[in-house]
Amino acid sequence: MRNAPLLLLAGILLAGLLLGVLAMIEVRRTGRLRARVLALAGKPAVSLALPMPSIRVTETHRSPMQLRLLRVVQFDPDLPEAQVIPWPVVALIAAIGGIVATWRLAGTLGMLLAPVAGVLSTLLLARSLFKWQKRRYEDAVFQQVPDALGLVVRAIRAGLPLAEALRGIAREGPSPIREEFARVVGEIAIGRPVDGALMRVYARTGLTEFSFLAVTLGLQAQTGGSLAETLETLADMCRKRVAMGKRAKALAAEGRMQAGMLFVLPFLAAAGMSFIQPFYLRTFTENPTGQRLAMIGFGLMLLGLFSIRHLIRQAGRD
Repeated sequence: MRNAPLLLLAGILLAGLLLGVLAMIEVRRTGRLRARVLALAGKPAVSLALPMPSIRVTETHRSPMQLRLLRVVQFDPDLPEAQVIPWPVVALIAAIGGIVATWRLAGTLGMLLAPVAGVLSTLLLARSLFKWQKRRYEDAVFQQVPDALGLVVRAIRAGLPLAEALRGIAREGPSPIREEFARVVGEIAIGRPVDGALMRVYARTGLTEFSFLAVTLGLQAQTGGSLAETLETLADMCRKRVAMGKRAKALAAEGRMQAGMLFVLPFLAAAGMSFIQPFYLRTFTENPTGQRLAMIGFGLMLLGLFSIRHLIRQAGRD
């Protein structure tokens, strides 16, 4: 038992190190690319008579292990705009949470299962933080899609080409959709088709509206027709989807409140019992069997809370 703190600290710091190394690889790649661009920008102009390499759009290649770790913790290095909390801070918070969980569970689960539970707690906490940030970003972009499409429609009806309309959103649109369309404009400038650039936005954000927009523009480029009317119909559909999403959240507010009350009531009852008959709670604080029962009950409460939130969120998406 004397080596227990060292074992717990080593196990949880290893989990935090895995989170940090994976993100550090992506940050290092980005830094190298930025350094190369700055180095090229500082060089004198090259004569046009020299053969210049063609500009090609390349995909980011990651090993299967990296993709698996990214999927487990729900971290997307290609979407830095969504990271409200920097990844080192998230890794540190997750590691501290895992250390606390392992320390609290060491006497209940034993020295063999407590580090495993601590590592799982670290990964779960990191996943929750990254997923919360991504969902927050997706919701913000989702709310701005109808206005962005309306701006495109007005620009096209005024006689501007589609590329200029997209550049208008990248210049004057609100954040965060401004950054997404800025990336779209940049990819179009280096040769990627409009529908391909928009499909990459769909791959990053997971919003179906960008997939609809990419398919609409791709079909319109092949078959022709009035682009303004097509985009206006799509904008109206996206506006209805946003309104339906807000209505679903309003209808689900009662369910979320009930879930919160079910989670808080046992703690309120325990606090009231501690004032009325304090010795009733000693079984759960001093007795090892009572401590195990309290931890099991707390885990079941968390499981029920997450299940209710998942069902409410799925009902809202449907």
